[in-house]
Amino acid sequence: MDSVREWERVSLPAPRPRVAVEAMAGEWVRTNDKPQWIGALDVRVDGDALLVRVYGGGAGPSPQDWGVARTDTVYAGWLTSGDAAAGAFVARYRLPEADVELQANLNLGLLVVATYVRFRESGPYSDRFTREFFWRDE
Repeated sequence: MDSVREWERVSLPAPRPRVAVEAMAGEWVRTNDKPQWIGALDVRVDGDALLVRVYGGGAGPSPQDWGVARTDTVYAGWLTSGDAAAGAFVARYRLPEADVELQANLNLGLLVVATYVRFRESGPYSDRFTREFFWRDE
């Protein structure tokens, strides 16, 4: 049979647009002077992902340099449009004392960073959530 019946055709979904991760790249410093869990972030492009280096902010058991993590996921900024500029990302860190999920999103020119900290051993610190604000250091 020369023609393909309608039910035999395979419909492939259109490819998703690339998320423009470059929108989140740069050096980000905290917006206030008091000690925080995070002092600064250095976000670099790595293909379709980001490499995120976190520097401690002098509070609690936050190491001075968390090292570099590749983002698990980078999310587009708008649900209702075809705009695929990056708006958020997730990265994970294994620190000497804790495992950390770091979630960041762009909001009004600031990088809002939330951390979910889970300490592996019992001790003086309980698991915690932090939220901090950073501006891009030009």
